[in-house]
Amino acid sequence: MEIKKIKLDDLREVDKYMLSFPIRPGFYGELREKFAGLPFIIVNKENEIIFGIDYYHYLKTKNVVQVDVVRMDIPVKDALILNYNLKEKLTGLNLYEKLVFIKKITPLVEAVEIYRKTGLDITNINQELLGKLDVLLGDKFRDVLMDGAVTLRSALKLCDFQPEDREVLVDLFSNVSFTASHQQKILEMVEEVIFRDKCSLEEIFEKLEISKYMEMEKPQKAIIDVLFTYRYPVYSEAEKQWQEEVKGLDLPDNIKVTHYPFFEKKGLEVTIHVPDTTELKKMIEKIK
Repeated sequence: MEIKKIKLDDLREVDKYMLSFPIRPGFYGELREKFAGLPFIIVNKENEIIFGIDYYHYLKTKNVVQVDVVRMDIPVKDALILNYNLKEKLTGLNLYEKLVFIKKITPLVEAVEIYRKTGLDITNINQELLGKLDVLLGDKFRDVLMDGAVTLRSALKLCDFQPEDREVLVDLFSNVSFTASHQQKILEMVEEVIFRDKCSLEEIFEKLEISKYMEMEKPQKAIIDVLFTYRYPVYSEAEKQWQEEVKGLDLPDNIKVTHYPFFEKKGLEVTIHVPDTTELKKMIEKIK
């Protein structure tokens, strides 16, 4: 390993080490001011950039001619792991970048070693993930994965949909932010209604006017509610009638009445809040 001064034009930008999506040159501009003189580019003996592609692009915008780099004679697998660890420490990696790393490193290194050297959760590196990587790394997924708009679990589930239905869902998650649990709930309901109605998701969304709800300031609850009502019409109607009946009881604020989930059993659950045992005794006496 050595520190060398190299012409910027002699550095080579190669795909095999590329983990920056998107490239963020501005961040390294700030680091350069904070750590003046510290080389932020690592290259191999062929001057291929292992780490520091963002900084390389920053220097190009500044018309820099020469730059100090760290040159190392290092195997590809170790170079990839070095790049991953440095990026994780300095900028963090988004989900898309982590998947790109998995795509590049898994043919070279066993999952256990990946975990030992990077801390990347090996439980996520399984046959399901590896089998879906090409879909996940396609253009349709890139933005939502880079932005953190979907979780890995949701992304894997999205791969199971037909491409045209997947595109509709990716568009939804790109424009409306949902929690991880709400993403799963939406995907489950959508999968079931597609199977039930035997039509495309685009047709279902048009029927439900989902685009109208997406324009709301806080559309999450409205979208989930309309999908739930469409998925469970009988239950939704029963719930509506139930709410009207409870409202008609004119219960005091300290008494709550609930039914069993999905009305699966007859009977009610009554919850009474009292300030102390004295009030509880008075209430029991009245009931007697």
